[in-house]
Amino acid sequence: MDFVKVWESKWEEALKLWSDYVKLTPAKFLFTESEEKEEGLTASFAAIRLKDHRVLLSVNQIKHYQLEEYALEILGHEIGHHVYCPGDLADQAKLVYITNLAMPRYNHLTPMIVNIYEDLFINDHLKKQNHLRMDEVYKKLGKQNDPFWNFYMRTYEILWALPSGTLTEGTLCDQIQSDAALVSRMIRNYPNDWVKAMFDFASICFPYFFEEKNQSHSKHFQTLLDTLDAGKGMTPPSGITEVEISSELFPLEGVTGSKKSLTPSEYSSICQSMGIEADISEVTYRYYKDKALPYLVPFPELTTPGAKEEILEGNDLWDPGSPLEKINWLESTIKSPVIIPGYTTVEDVYGETSSNEIKVNPIDLDLFVDCSGSMPNPQTDLSYLTLAGVIIALSALKTGSAVRVTLWSGIKEFLTTDGFIKNEKEILKVLTGYFGGGTCFPLELLEDEYKEPPKRKRHILVISDDGIDTMFTQNFPRDPRAIVKNALEQAEGGGSMVLQLYQPNQNPVVNELQQSGWDIYPIQNWTDLLKFSKEFVERNYVRNQILQ
Repeated sequence: MDFVKVWESKWEEALKLWSDYVKLTPAKFLFTESEEKEEGLTASFAAIRLKDHRVLLSVNQIKHYQLEEYALEILGHEIGHHVYCPGDLADQAKLVYITNLAMPRYNHLTPMIVNIYEDLFINDHLKKQNHLRMDEVYKKLGKQNDPFWNFYMRTYEILWALPSGTLTEGTLCDQIQSDAALVSRMIRNYPNDWVKAMFDFASICFPYFFEEKNQSHSKHFQTLLDTLDAGKGMTPPSGITEVEISSELFPLEGVTGSKKSLTPSEYSSICQSMGIEADISEVTYRYYKDKALPYLVPFPELTTPGAKEEILEGNDLWDPGSPLEKINWLESTIKSPVIIPGYTTVEDVYGETSSNEIKVNPIDLDLFVDCSGSMPNPQTDLSYLTLAGVIIALSALKTGSAVRVTLWSGIKEFLTTDGFIKNEKEILKVLTGYFGGGTCFPLELLEDEYKEPPKRKRHILVISDDGIDTMFTQNFPRDPRAIVKNALEQAEGGGSMVLQLYQPNQNPVVNELQQSGWDIYPIQNWTDLLKFSKEFVERNYVRNQILQ
């Protein structure tokens, strides 16, 4: 019988190696090089994609290494990456980050180091718990007269009580013996907490790549690398803006023993190492959203008594910026069997009648964030003013508010959302952009937006520094003070300014703004913005959920 059919018949048995409840799509066999290239299986004879949890197998490479008789060993190993280690993209990202810290200047080796580290846990589990022939698979791959390969194979020899030379080649130096013994203890001590030992494992691997001649040795591992580009086709992971770094062997002050906050550039590097194909705006958006979530204010459902009762009046075209749940799919399908969002999709339109029902009435947010040269670039370094803006914007959206965000820098240099919207992704993508130029507040946006009173109350919030004085001092064709005063009056929801001022009481423009009705919040550093953002939301949004 052809070995492919045998392997297909072993699939359910391989799943049960890990649990009776594991369900995965059967492995996909690739018969030609073109199929392997199309699926992204170019080095190893087997791999698993975390995107769809599909195991890929190269028929030609399995035959080349004479592995036809090891169906359970290889299938069980690939399933182990899904079920056991790393299990998900977030844990994979943590391992990548920790390895990058432990191996400075050799981050190009990170995917390989992480992959073989994960393999140690999976293979040891299958050998000890399921009594599979994992050592025989490595025998088929052949020995290599290479220090790093011998160190790795010696670790397996110690784990499985194999005589020295079973998997290794030649006489091993004391350093290899010692390193392998340490790693074998790590694998046994942290079978359910592999993140904890990653820093030490990578630190032990680091010296093997010091010499230039050893830089090519990673090619021996290509046949084993089955989690390269594990994140290909996936979005940047959540839950990794802070990573706990532990070390028993190489404690470094400021690095190990506590949680370390990632910068946006570090987060972006992790995504690249995992093969995640996302532009910088997508990566930055995910980073700041994840960073902001713990600071969002849990709003109570304060209500307005005597609110009008809504009565269905008909349908209208659905706005792509509105929530998906507003779409009336039945009416949309009746209108057109071909669904085109924003063109054939409709949402229900309601009128009002008197009732005793209650309703929440939040105000909208008009947010202006300074991103001139004096501000940090949120795409490379953690920008607290961007983080504060994200916290406030997400908290406002949580109440049902619409938000307009404007990034501004020099003359005519600004980026703004398409009006007041509720599309979280579009709002955060604008917020996390950057100019880094001169400083000139965009008065034209205030002038154009507040020619007439808006339908709902709005709060105008400006985050800046001493550059806020350009609101009045720039060469604008019309009276800046009249424009600012009119906007504040028309908005009806108040105005606030969070300003990092070098001399808070000696800026005449700031004093004038405060006297004209703006709430001024001077701060000493950008970390103060986090405290402000929480207080601001509670003061302006919780309070304003009850409107007359």
